[in-house]
Amino acid sequence: MLLAVLLCRPNGLVPVELMMDALWDGGPPKTARKNVHVYISALRKLLEDVGAGGRLVRRGSGYLLLVGDGELDALRFRSLARAGREASGHGALASAARLLKEALKLWRGPSLPELRNSRTISAEAERLGTRFLQVYEEWAEVELQLGNAKEVAETIDDLVELHPQRERLRAAHMNALFHLGRQTEAFAVYEEYRQFLAAEFGLGPSPVLEAQYRSMLA
Repeated sequence: MLLAVLLCRPNGLVPVELMMDALWDGGPPKTARKNVHVYISALRKLLEDVGAGGRLVRRGSGYLLLVGDGELDALRFRSLARAGREASGHGALASAARLLKEALKLWRGPSLPELRNSRTISAEAERLGTRFLQVYEEWAEVELQLGNAKEVAETIDDLVELHPQRERLRAAHMNALFHLGRQTEAFAVYEEYRQFLAAEFGLGPSPVLEAQYRSMLA
């Protein structure tokens, strides 16, 4: 659990108070601070045993774990996503699609599933999950610009089902189906989303999505 907290903020200062919250979920014992230091010592010993001594550093009121870009999937993911966005911004769509897809391939499912009983770690896992969705949406939009609607349509269904509120996913789903000649299904995606928003929030689709839908009808 302590290692997970440190790896959620690689190369960044993690205050002892945050470690206490993660380990005891808001109800630390009186000896919590002392216990954290004992756990830190044990973790340092484990790291030394595998030739990674000196990675865990004390800074002021907390600790940081030194990690290289190629040593942690989350850092690799962030680096690839950034490179993909830069390529897209420069109009290099094929490179952007490749880099973003490489980032997405690093995922094997929800992050930190065994440790989500801790609210602190659960919040970090949700943050990572949101980043994955954002990168998937960016990848889908680039692939659609390249004319690769089939690949998007084949991968997007499960994400839409898991995250029905995300409009960018719905828009990409609509576009992919429409460009594959499956207009009726594309219109059904819009209608399902419209009904979902009305039932859950008393709202309608954004003007951007509505305009996309009307352009498909034209």
